[in-house]
Amino acid sequence: MNYAIVGFGKMGRLYDKLLNAKYIVDKNPILNRVYFSSVEEFIHYGQSVDLVIVTTPTNNHFTITKKLLMSGYNVLVEKPICLSSIATKELEKIAVRKKLILYQSSLERYNPLVKFLKEKIKLSTIKKIKSYRFGEKPAREYIEETKFDLGIHDVDLWFHLFHKKIPWKIKVGYGKKRREIFVFLKNSKIIKLNLLNKVAEFDEKTLVFSKSGINNPILEMINNIQGFDYKMNERWSEEIKIIEEAKNNTINLH
Repeated sequence: MNYAIVGFGKMGRLYDKLLNAKYIVDKNPILNRVYFSSVEEFIHYGQSVDLVIVTTPTNNHFTITKKLLMSGYNVLVEKPICLSSIATKELEKIAVRKKLILYQSSLERYNPLVKFLKEKIKLSTIKKIKSYRFGEKPAREYIEETKFDLGIHDVDLWFHLFHKKIPWKIKVGYGKKRREIFVFLKNSKIIKLNLLNKVAEFDEKTLVFSKSGINNPILEMINNIQGFDYKMNERWSEEIKIIEEAKNNTINLH
């Protein structure tokens, strides 16, 4: 596949390192690369790529993604896709109408602990979920609310893993890094998942996943997208609406 990356900051460079993008779009010149100074310039020259990856600040996502979709490009957008469920819904309608891919980056789905939970723990055995997601405050000019920046990960997992059927309480904030999920089973047992260290604890056992094969969530996600067609687009607007309605840094899913 041929890729273009819009926004060449931390995440843009990470995607490029793995995918070796054919084109880069950024307001700052990129040496020794085929580079465009704006999305408008990229679209004007009609460059052909299989997927455009948008890694700009979130407040620019809607405008950039809409222009790309209207011009016939499949788009992968860094999370969250937008800060408004109404805006997200508009993008979804365009993607469906034009039969294009619109995908929100969902890297946590490819964490080996998340895959373990999906494959090994039956939905019918789970009573409720609690999670804590804390991280360092991003060093960038524009920063969205914490619930959008961090909460989107666990909200997405609620849709992906549990199809909105299991109560889940999410706590988010900036501070010392913490990414933990506690799964409370109906038999009163608890499964603790440490997503940072890739360690699962349950039944007095500890499973370490950090050395279990090669796990690169970006490459797994991209490989998954390669098999998508427009009918497989998800309703990202439902996730954004939940976060919009959340109060402070606590998100209650039920």
